[in-house]
Amino acid sequence: MLNKKVDIDIDGDNKPDLQIDLKTIIMAIGGIISLVLTYSTLKEEIAINAAEIEIAKQLPPTQSHDLIDQKILFLEEHIKEQNVRLDKIEDKVYRR
Repeated sequence: MLNKKVDIDIDGDNKPDLQIDLKTIIMAIGGIISLVLTYSTLKEEIAINAAEIEIAKQLPPTQSHDLIDQKILFLEEHIKEQNVRLDKIEDKVYRR
């Protein structure tokens, strides 16, 4: 059943210009459907991404990682200094 061929005469000279079987027609239709679905999915994703970009434009800018790292290092050093100071106070209180 899938091997039946259809002769198509395009230029009207009563000689078949194309021979297409049912299997080829089904594959062509499946390929077209696949392309259409892929296109529509990509188009939806592009619209979603565009909306997310517009939302992100309205958000405040984020700080750079270098600045955050500098703040962390400063706070760690400050904590160490406070611990040393606290140790000295404890030594005086407990007379170590």
